[in-house]
Amino acid sequence: MKKNILSIIGLFIGFVHVVCAQQDPMFTRYMLVSDMAVNPSAVAKEDRYKGMVFYRNQWAGLNGSPETMGLSFECPIESLRSGIGANIMYDKIGFEKHTSIYLNYAYRIPISGALTLSAGIKGGMSIFNADLSEAVTPDPSQIDPVYSGSTSSVVPRGGAGLFLYDNKSYLGISVPYVFSSISGKGFSFQDDGVYLSRHYYLTAGHVFSLRGSDIQLKPSVFIKYHKAAPVQVDFSGMMWYKDIFGFGLTYRTGDALAAMADISLSKQIVLSYAYDHTISDFKRIGKAAHEVILIYQWQKTPIAVPAIHKFPVLQRF
Repeated sequence: MKKNILSIIGLFIGFVHVVCAQQDPMFTRYMLVSDMAVNPSAVAKEDRYKGMVFYRNQWAGLNGSPETMGLSFECPIESLRSGIGANIMYDKIGFEKHTSIYLNYAYRIPISGALTLSAGIKGGMSIFNADLSEAVTPDPSQIDPVYSGSTSSVVPRGGAGLFLYDNKSYLGISVPYVFSSISGKGFSFQDDGVYLSRHYYLTAGHVFSLRGSDIQLKPSVFIKYHKAAPVQVDFSGMMWYKDIFGFGLTYRTGDALAAMADISLSKQIVLSYAYDHTISDFKRIGKAAHEVILIYQWQKTPIAVPAIHKFPVLQRF
């Protein structure tokens, strides 16, 4: 499995070499917060019920800096080898606001042994609002009708993804928003129109168990591609000690260094925190980002097949 995943990674890295404008909210702990939002095929992949709330403040202290908050819920359907989930997210940057409500569905196909392929789709709506009266213009004393009101649009959108995994390795690829409906023009498959900017994501990683210890390590990569900006890659390493705590570091190309920590408060409750230190030229005005996640999870019945992860509480992937 590890050899196969490494080969596929090489193929995708060769493909993903163009560039993309950031419209989707960004998370450092994407495997916890936005895994379902980024890739619908990851819904309930741990065969457990899960609810979470999360908050991220990008470039803390900067007026109008991005803030993202939301909640999500995942539910396995074991009899159908499926999972369903919902995520609600509110994203604000400057005078622009974006509220998204999406449903996700994943169907898992056993391949051989523990190797499973999950295919997922998502659909819902994004509500875009912009209060142009909050915009700072060169001459505030002159009233421009363009900047005296607000705009609002409700846009149905949908996407898809694949997730290939076994007990310790995984590879995922997704396009969260493949199509959208352009306001006033009916349903349309627009190529990067005003309400649709296609982001392409690739995730991969492997969990190593250190022999003779209760420590696990996971190197991973998260590649983000869009045709209008440089490819961005998160290179991460996580370490877990039993099911007590986890700690990790991330390097995000051209952007930031980050530290991450997960703590199990109980078998059902997990608290995660990430701190990003900006290393780009933007650090002069926006130095840091803070991310907090609170997860409540439970299993309705003990699962009959081997769990994806060795330990049941802190999520490995």
